[in-house]
Amino acid sequence: MAKSVIVLICVAVCALQVQAQEERPYGFRERLETVHEKDVRDRTLTAAADELALDDGTEIVIPASSGEVLYGAARDFADYLFVSMDVSARVTRGTRGGIVLSLDEKLAEREYEVAVGDGIAIRAKDERMAAQALYHLEDLMNLRRAPFLKKGVERRESLFSPRMTHSAWGWDDFPDAYLRKIAHTGMDAILVCISDVDKTCGNPRYQDVRSLIRRAAAVGLDTYLYWKDNFDERAYVHPDDPKAEEGYDAVYGRVSKAYPDAKGFVFVGESAPFPSKDPRVLPSKTIGRNGQFPGDTRPLPGWFPCNDYHKWAKAVSGVIRKYNPKSDFVFWTYNWGDKDETARMEMIDNLQKDLSLLVTYETFESYALENGFPCHVDDYTLAFAGPGKYFVADAKRAKRNGLPLYAQSMTGGNTWDDGSVPYLPVPHQWKRRWDGMVRAHDDWGLVGVMEGHHNAAEPSFVTELEKEAFTRGGIPFDRHIRLIAARDFGEKNADAVVAVWRKWSEALPKIPPSHNNQYGPFRIGPAYPFNALGKPLFGSLGEDLDKADFPIAPYAVYGLGNIRLNYADDQVRQFVEGLDYFPRLQLADEDVRREVESIGEAERLYREGADALRAMLPGLSGPRAEKAGRLVALGEFLWRTCRTAVNVKKATQLENVVLSERATAAEKAAAREGILALARDEYANAKATIPVVRTDSHLGWEPSMEYVGGEEQIRWKLRKMESLYGKEELLGNKETR
Repeated sequence: MAKSVIVLICVAVCALQVQAQEERPYGFRERLETVHEKDVRDRTLTAAADELALDDGTEIVIPASSGEVLYGAARDFADYLFVSMDVSARVTRGTRGGIVLSLDEKLAEREYEVAVGDGIAIRAKDERMAAQALYHLEDLMNLRRAPFLKKGVERRESLFSPRMTHSAWGWDDFPDAYLRKIAHTGMDAILVCISDVDKTCGNPRYQDVRSLIRRAAAVGLDTYLYWKDNFDERAYVHPDDPKAEEGYDAVYGRVSKAYPDAKGFVFVGESAPFPSKDPRVLPSKTIGRNGQFPGDTRPLPGWFPCNDYHKWAKAVSGVIRKYNPKSDFVFWTYNWGDKDETARMEMIDNLQKDLSLLVTYETFESYALENGFPCHVDDYTLAFAGPGKYFVADAKRAKRNGLPLYAQSMTGGNTWDDGSVPYLPVPHQWKRRWDGMVRAHDDWGLVGVMEGHHNAAEPSFVTELEKEAFTRGGIPFDRHIRLIAARDFGEKNADAVVAVWRKWSEALPKIPPSHNNQYGPFRIGPAYPFNALGKPLFGSLGEDLDKADFPIAPYAVYGLGNIRLNYADDQVRQFVEGLDYFPRLQLADEDVRREVESIGEAERLYREGADALRAMLPGLSGPRAEKAGRLVALGEFLWRTCRTAVNVKKATQLENVVLSERATAAEKAAAREGILALARDEYANAKATIPVVRTDSHLGWEPSMEYVGGEEQIRWKLRKMESLYGKEELLGNKETR
């Protein structure tokens, strides 16, 4: 009896602990606005003989001529010492003191030096790099969990600039505290989706973009304006047209004039249409495939490297630079990566030398999984580390032509592999990408990075590792990752945590980066519908999914635009419309078996890792326990997403048997029973995900679509399943995991 009471008490205590860790929707934003964590210092630690200890009264000395960036960074560092390390410091101007910062133009671009002895001397190329030096000291003290710094001299150089990111706080929303947090990651630019003056994708009615540019600059961040889906009639003019300059100026020039302090503009083919004269494309501005030309399979200009795109780029960059002569004009080749390479090389050869070429790092590559399943990289992924052949070809051509080379690499921490998680905790797979990008820097002159598209930089241990990987003189990966594990989980758990991260890094490459995955179950996780043999959830084929009763925030920028909620129905729609977006429309049974097998293996690896971390939780307390709890929840969300994908894929194949005219009655009956068994498993899987998404309010959320896989969406799915299969029938089998 006493033992039973103890068990009940333990269960109750655990339940209270879980409840205490729950977050309300959007609660993750508070973490994004927390620049410095409280009480990081471990008072049991003492400084070693070769370490400098910072004490109360420490002076942070900046040059008398310091501007806003350096003064702000010095105040930030004083705040860090007080909040995280319980050390009182003050900022002063002069040349002598405990921590002295100076600017030295003789240093290389993006370089700084830190000398630690009886005091600290920092020399930096400019104010921004001086700020990065202070952030580096924060990183070192966080790893040490004390205000102790090893004596010696470090010289560090950031390899890439710009490193631009969208907002993880909300589409085109950048609170001041989050801007400061971005700066701490080593990124040096933000990316704002714009369509007109003071109209952004996230705020189409009004946003004070000039204020945003000014606030970002105050913490050392540039602002790039990404031109998104504006098809203004005035700008739809061929550059040879006498009215071209007038039209371009009325649209692009007008925006440039409004923001003379913007660092640059980013243009991608699909948002840069014009009536090309290239005979290989449609003479139409119709948005969509084939437009009003039935039977004409030629692509639209935005989806082909037209032989007159260089004229468009020169004309548009000209009107932009009329108001901002130093504007960085970034030309993104994403929409042409899978097109004829000869045509793409000819287009690059004709481009002017004063623009920057942005190339997507991994897309359009074909490869096979270990079990032979054929994969094609349809969109942004880390499953294939890269680089892809398309990137390599464009990178080599950019070097030959003397064009600055940028990469769209999704290295802010997330990709479209799991579209509604804060970041992918797969550091060893990230390292493969980072290493390839550093080689591209050395071999082909890669200098700039777009850190994400839709997804954005969510500061995490992944962005910590990335900063060092992208720094000449950075902390070596193996040493750094173990230091992070020891800091966050304790020394006794460090090796086991690194092993979990390695296991998770093995899991991700087992998931094919197809449209059916990235725009399906892996976009929203276990909230994804299970509808085998049910009536179509959203009416007839082609009906606008935004009109469905799927619960989504009404202010979400893209609604359900990047989600396909009827997995099998979507395959039919592709077949009916004859779209060529997708290499495979319907997979053979053997292909599905191999895909399910591989995703099932990923599920196992994610689940084993989450279970191993969960076993460590009882030995942790305070901030460590909270952070570890969220990482466990992330791991569980990942494996339950894999489970959803497997269940949906298996059910789709069984549904084909039920609907087949060649299947026998016995085969159809067995298939129906199989679908029901899968439905029971998926119902339990989705229901068990609810406490997971309560633990971290970012799970099931994506910047441009808001909540697509949170608790409300999961409960919607459960109601749909209850209506279709019957609640009692679904509860017939108890959840086994």
